[in-house]
Amino acid sequence: MRVAAFIERTVRNRAVRLSLATVLLAVSAWAFSPYVGSRIGSSAFVNAELTRVTSPFAGRLTSDLPRRGEYIVRARTVTLVEALAPDQRHLFDLRQQYAVAEKRAALTRAQLEEIKSSDHELGGRAEGYKAGVVNRISGEIEEASAENAGCMAEAHQRRDIGSRMEQLTKLGTASQIRSAEALALQEATNTRCEVAQARVRRLKVELEAAQRGIFLRDGANDVPYSQQQRDRLMLRRQELETELLNETSKAHQLAAAMPEESERLARSNHFKLSLPAGNVVWTTGASPGSTVVEGQFVLDLADCSHRFVAVELPERVFEKVKAGDRASIRLVGSDAWIEGFVRQERGSAARVDDRLLAATVVKSTSGSISVDVEIPAEAWSEDRNGNFCDIGRLAEVRFPRHGISFASIAQYLFGTRSAAAVAASK
Repeated sequence: MRVAAFIERTVRNRAVRLSLATVLLAVSAWAFSPYVGSRIGSSAFVNAELTRVTSPFAGRLTSDLPRRGEYIVRARTVTLVEALAPDQRHLFDLRQQYAVAEKRAALTRAQLEEIKSSDHELGGRAEGYKAGVVNRISGEIEEASAENAGCMAEAHQRRDIGSRMEQLTKLGTASQIRSAEALALQEATNTRCEVAQARVRRLKVELEAAQRGIFLRDGANDVPYSQQQRDRLMLRRQELETELLNETSKAHQLAAAMPEESERLARSNHFKLSLPAGNVVWTTGASPGSTVVEGQFVLDLADCSHRFVAVELPERVFEKVKAGDRASIRLVGSDAWIEGFVRQERGSAARVDDRLLAATVVKSTSGSISVDVEIPAEAWSEDRNGNFCDIGRLAEVRFPRHGISFASIAQYLFGTRSAAAVAASK
C-alpha cells in the first residue's frame, strides 16, 4: 500500500508531471527537428552502374573467372574465355609461304653458284682462245714480215738485173725482148712485196683487236662463243639476283608476320579481361569450364568507387534541389553520416532510367522526383568488401534547407505556398 501511495503521490506531483511533459516535448522536438531543418527523402537506396562483359567468340570459360561477390582490390588481368577450335588457317598459310620463299631463295643461290662456276670456266676458255689467237696472228705477222723481207731482197735484185739489161740493150748485146721481160719480172716482184706489206699491216690490225678481245677473222663474231655464253650468263645472273632479293625480302616479311599472327591468335583465342580496381563482381552468367557462344553474357562488374543513392522527393522541391548541392547520407543500420552531392534529378514524367544498374530503379510516382546523390569514393572501406559495396541497401538522405522561417515550416506542415510564405522563405 505504501508503494502504491508513493506512486500515486509522485504521479499527482505537479513538478513531476511538468518534467515528464518537458521531456516528451524535448524528445518530440528532437525527433521532428531533422524534418524542419532538412528535406528527407521518402525512400532511398544505394545503387551503382554496371559494366557488362560478354564473350567475343565461342569458347570455354577458364578457372580464372571471378566468383560472384568478389571485390577487386587491385587491378589485374585474367583470361576468361579460351577458344575451342582456334582458326589457324592464316598462320599455316604464312608458314607455307615462308617455306616456299626459303626454298626458292636456296634454289636461286644454288643456281647463282653454278653460274659463277660456269662463268669462271668460260672465262678461262675465253682467255685461252684470246691468247691462242694472239699467238697465231703474231706468228702470221712474223711469217708475213719474213716473206716481205725476202720479197724486198728479190725486188732489189730485180732492179739490179733490170739496170744491167737496160745497159746491155743500149750496147746492142741484149735484145729489147729480154729487157722487157726483166722489167716485167721487176714489176711483179714489187707488186708481191706490196701485197706482203699490206698483209703485215692487216695482221697487225687483227693483233691489236685480238689483244682488246675483238676478233676480226671470218666465221667469228666480235667475240668467241665462250664470251657470248658469259654475256648470257651475266644477264641470267642479274635476273636470279633480282629474284633472290625478292624472295629474301618476302621471307623476311613473312618471318616478321608469323610472330605477329601468333600473338594475334593468342589474343583472339584467349579473351583476357582487365579487371579494374574498386569493382565488385555483381553477377556471373556461367560457371568456370562451361561453354559460351559469341556475345553471351559472362559477368557484370559494379563500380564501387562511383556509387550513388537514388532518392525520391516530392516534386514541389524540384527547384530547391540542384546538381552539386550537398546531402547527408546514413545507411540504415549504421550510425555514420556521409557527405555526398547531388549528381542529377529527374521529374516524375521522365522515362525510366535505361542505364545498366545494379539495383532496380522504379519509375517515380506521380508528384515525386528522383534524385541521384553521389557517394564519395573515400567513404567506402575495403574491409567491408563482402557485402557487395552496400549496393541495394536502404539509406536515409537529408538535404539541408536554406533560409528556414516560420513560413517554410508552415509550408512543410500544411503544404501551402502563399506569397507571404514565398517572401518569407526568400
